[in-house]
Amino acid sequence: MSPKSESETLLSGSSNSEDEDTQVFEHDDQATYIICKSKKPYVNPTVPAGTKPEDVIKTLNLDLGQNFVNAESKIVLWIIRFLSSVCVEWWEFLFFRFWKLVPLSIRRGLTMYGWKIYFKLHKAILGRRTGVHPSQSPEYHALTSIMWWSRLLPISPARMRFALSQLYVCTPNVVEAYNAEMIEQEMPLHNATNSNDKKSIDDILTIPICQQDHKTVRGLFLHQGKEPTEHLILWLYGGAYLSGDVVGNSSPADWVAKQTKMDVFVPEFRLAPDGDLNDVLWDVALAYRWLLNKTGKDPSQIFFLGVSSGAAICIRLMQFMVQQQNGEKTLPEYIPKLGLPPKGAVLFGPYVDYTKERKGSFLHYPRLDLIVNESVQRDGLPYLEKFIPDGKRKEYSPVYGSMKGLPPLCVVVSEHEAVYDMSMEVVNKARKDGVSVTVGIWKYMCHVFTFLWGFIPEGKQSMEFACKWIREEARQ
Repeated sequence: MSPKSESETLLSGSSNSEDEDTQVFEHDDQATYIICKSKKPYVNPTVPAGTKPEDVIKTLNLDLGQNFVNAESKIVLWIIRFLSSVCVEWWEFLFFRFWKLVPLSIRRGLTMYGWKIYFKLHKAILGRRTGVHPSQSPEYHALTSIMWWSRLLPISPARMRFALSQLYVCTPNVVEAYNAEMIEQEMPLHNATNSNDKKSIDDILTIPICQQDHKTVRGLFLHQGKEPTEHLILWLYGGAYLSGDVVGNSSPADWVAKQTKMDVFVPEFRLAPDGDLNDVLWDVALAYRWLLNKTGKDPSQIFFLGVSSGAAICIRLMQFMVQQQNGEKTLPEYIPKLGLPPKGAVLFGPYVDYTKERKGSFLHYPRLDLIVNESVQRDGLPYLEKFIPDGKRKEYSPVYGSMKGLPPLCVVVSEHEAVYDMSMEVVNKARKDGVSVTVGIWKYMCHVFTFLWGFIPEGKQSMEFACKWIREEARQ
């Protein structure tokens, strides 16, 4: 974490928290955040005990502070969706293709310079009146004024995939790795073993019949120099299993690689509706086997980093590792042997509960969330109906699995995002099972706000927090 500025105040030992390992930071120009390294269940020191999401919403500035457009009005939604189908959907795919053909430097220039001009105008005219809370940074208020409107539009996998494919356009950095290597290699049936002979990976890789056509590992390997780094990161992107890709995550991954001085591998995996969750887990498990074989690294030299649904995959992989070490069955049963758990894992806004009942923050906070908003839930969740195999939603939800034996975790989440409750359930359950968990909680931010760090200071702050945690864990 970068040193605190003069305008930042550390509040320790708040009256609502007797835990010395919980610190609250207030900042004049950014949202408040909380860092908790306790071994105890998390207790929020900034709100009264028992406060519910539906109560929180009543205290916030909803809908940009205006009353003209009601995001919950069926008439408004019908009109906008009708106009979208008639006036936009028939040509937008042409725009998506054209935009991707524009050189990256031009796309970045148009995006970032356009943002700078817009932000100055917004700050001068609207200031901090459009976000849900005045303590948010002026940048976040300005971003809210743009992104709020997406909750009125129909959300399709095509739109989600285009948006996340352009993530690397919106970052403050471009990929400057010594060698950005695109990987496309068929997995060998003979794999390297772990250095721990007593708990080694099987030499023979068994390919199940249902995955016979999926033996090739694809992804992006960001090398920081001629020689491999001592530690490396396996990066799993998010997108609610409907979107996300290697290229879109290339700049964020490269930025983390620079901050941690570690090579990063970003594997590609199938998405819904083209595959189901078993396919995703197979693709990532295979990629991890390939990574061990390719680098010869011991698991103690590897960190996992997952974003949203990618964070859930990280947890599932680590749960598989513990299950296999204990001689237990995995779900699906054909997951290849993965060896020991990694050195640690960073989880950004883990989306880990796939049961049908929407409750708590997942039910109420889409009203606040700029990413997982009402439209994303309304249009996106139905695609996942057949994505969870055999209707076993609870069994496939990482939050309901055991956390025993997992390595140290770092969780980054917003207190006011849709997946807040399930993320904190992971934190508390892992702590109860004896796992060391450091959690950074930012107030009034959207889902995976960290990856908007090209626009908002809270994003950069949380990204630096995660990178610092990785560096410190690597030294232990």
